[in-house]
Amino acid sequence: MKEIDNPTAVLSVSNVMSAYARRMDKHDLDGLLELLHEDCAIDYGDFGYYDGKEEVTEFLEGYIEGETGIVDSIHLTANPHIEVDGDTATGRWHYLGLDTLEDMGAVWLVGFYTVEFGREGDDWLITELTYDAKYFSPYDDGWAEEPMAI
Repeated sequence: MKEIDNPTAVLSVSNVMSAYARRMDKHDLDGLLELLHEDCAIDYGDFGYYDGKEEVTEFLEGYIEGETGIVDSIHLTANPHIEVDGDTATGRWHYLGLDTLEDMGAVWLVGFYTVEFGREGDDWLITELTYDAKYFSPYDDGWAEEPMAI
């Protein structure tokens, strides 16, 4: 395997993703917005696509206020793979979400995050985040019985 060329950038990008997950779970809107580039885009698949910081902010405000149908969530990310190219980076993570949805109750969300980052000065910011679902299953039935409940 190739040696990491810029371990400081890799660790910084990894820390941004960890902060994203923690701030989503703590419903910390101001903290989340600090991580996003002005021209960011977020594609949450079945939960919607949001282009630009204004649209993303509207969604996140609704999420935090409980208006999106997502009552609560815990983001668990694992298996980071980060590639840095100058002032840009791409990270990929496995995702396990322990979520509560208004209409379904407890659910398993399992999939993959692909996140693009850009550096502004000393800060790495999220420029594009994509969630690709593998499972979206009721907790009781699990992914073996109902892999995609949509």
